Amino acid sequence: MPPNRLGFVQVSVVLRALVVMLTLVALVPAIAIAHGALKRSSPASGAHLSVAPRELRLTFTEAPELAFTRIRLLDPDSADVALGPLSIDSILTAVASVRGALAAGTYTVVWQVAGADGHPVRGRFRFTIAPGATGLMVAAAPVPAVVQTDGEVAGNVSAPGQSAAPAAHHDAASMPDGDGFGAESLPYVVLRWLQFMALLTVIGALAFRLVVLRLLDRREPPESAARSLLPTLSERTATFALGAAAVLGGIALLRLYAQSYAMHGESDALNGGLIASMVSTTVWGWGWILQVIGVALAITGFVVARRGSGTGWAIATAGAIALSYSPALSGHAASSPRLTGLVILTDGLHIIGAGGWLGSLLFVIGLGLPAALVLAERDRGAVVASLVNAFSPTAIIFAALAAATGIFAAWLHLESVAALWQTPYGRMLMRKLAVLSIVIGTGAYNYLRVRPALGDIAGARRIRRSATVELVMGAVVLALTAALVATPTSIDSP
Repeated sequence: MPPNRLGFVQVSVVLRALVVMLTLVALVPAIAIAHGALKRSSPASGAHLSVAPRELRLTFTEAPELAFTRIRLLDPDSADVALGPLSIDSILTAVASVRGALAAGTYTVVWQVAGADGHPVRGRFRFTIAPGATGLMVAAAPVPAVVQTDGEVAGNVSAPGQSAAPAAHHDAASMPDGDGFGAESLPYVVLRWLQFMALLTVIGALAFRLVVLRLLDRREPPESAARSLLPTLSERTATFALGAAAVLGGIALLRLYAQSYAMHGESDALNGGLIASMVSTTVWGWGWILQVIGVALAITGFVVARRGSGTGWAIATAGAIALSYSPALSGHAASSPRLTGLVILTDGLHIIGAGGWLGSLLFVIGLGLPAALVLAERDRGAVVASLVNAFSPTAIIFAALAAATGIFAAWLHLESVAALWQTPYGRMLMRKLAVLSIVIGTGAYNYLRVRPALGDIAGARRIRRSATVELVMGAVVLALTAALVATPTSIDSP
C-alpha cells in the first residue's frame, strides 16, 4: 500500500479518537442539567407563614410530566392533608390547591416528578404556619367524587396527577420510594448499558453492510479476494444483527417493568391499568412504543436480508431509524425546555453517528477481519488493508456527525461548568474521561506502530488487537454513560 494511503488510514484512527472525546466532553453539560430538580416553591422551604396557604406551587428545572408528578402535604402529625387535582402552570410549575383544614405547626411537602425522560426525582421540604395565622382551620367545600367507568369512586385525598379519574395515573397517597429496580439502581444501569450496546450493534450492522461493504465492492475489481467475501459477510452481518435486535426486544420488556417499578413501586409494578396509562399518556411511553416498532421492523428486515433480499435491508434501516429516536423520546432530549424538536432530531442523529462508527468497527473486527484471515496467505494482508480503507472514511463521517450534534447539544444546555467537579455527576464524568484517555492512547499506537505494518499479515493482526482494545474501551464508556444519565446533579431540595 502507498505510504500516503497508510498515513491517511492511521491519521483517521487518531482523528476518530479525538472527535469522540470532544463529543463526549461536549455532551456532559447537556445530560448534567437534564434531571428535574425543585427550583423554587410557594410556600418556600423553611418559610414561616402568617397566612395559611391555599395552594402549593412547585417550580422545577424541567417541564414535569403530569402523569408522573405527585404531591403530598403532611400535617404536624404526619397525616395527609386533602389536596385538589394537580395541574401544570407555565410549563415548569405544578400546582395543587389545599382543600383540607390547616392548623398551626410545621408541615411537610413530599413530591415526586419526572420529565419526559421518565426518570423520577423525589424530595421533600417543610414550612411552618404560625399560631394565629389567617385562614387556620378552614376547609374548602367538599368536591364531589368522580365515578369511573368501572364503578369505582375516585376521591381527592391528595393530588393524583390528573383531574379526571380515568386519566389518574397513580394514587399519590402511596408514593413509591424508588428503591430496588428503579431508574438509578444498578440493575437498571446494566439494562441501559445492554440497550446501548445492542442499539449500536444494530446501527453498526447497517452501516457495515450498506456503507462499508458497498464501498469495498465499488473499489475492488470483480476477481479480487475481497469481493469474494461480500456474500458471506452480508449474510453473517444480518444474522448477528438479528440477535442484537432480539436482545433489544427483550430489553424493551424489562425497561417497561423497570419504569413501572420506579414510578409505581413494587406492589403496583405489574398493574396493567397503570402500565397502560403510563405508555399511552406520556412521552416516555411513546418513546417505548417507538422502540417496540423499531424492534419489530429490524427483526423482520434482518430475517428477510439473510435470504439475500435488498428489501430486507431497507426494512431493517427503517427499524434502525425508529430505534435511534426512541432514546430521544424516552430520554433527556424530550425534556429540553427549548428547541425540543430540534434537540430530538439531533439526538437521533448523534446515535446514528455513534452507531455508524463504533458499531461498524465491531463488524469490521468481529466479522470482516476473521473472514479475511482465513483466506489464502497471499491475500490476507491485502484484503484486511482494503477493508480498513473502506471503513476509515465512513467512520470519519459518522464520527463527525456525532461530534457536530454533540457540540450543538452542549451549546444548547451548558449552564454551569462548576457542576463538573461539585456533583456526583461530575465525578462520574472524570472516570469516563479517564477511560477515554485509553482510547486516545490506542489511536496514537495505531498511528506510530501499526501504520508501517498494514498490508501484511503481521499488520493485520496488530490492528485487530489494537482495534479490539478500542472497542472494549468503548463498551466501558457506554457503561459509564448508562450510569451517568441517571446520576442527578443535585441531591438536595431547596
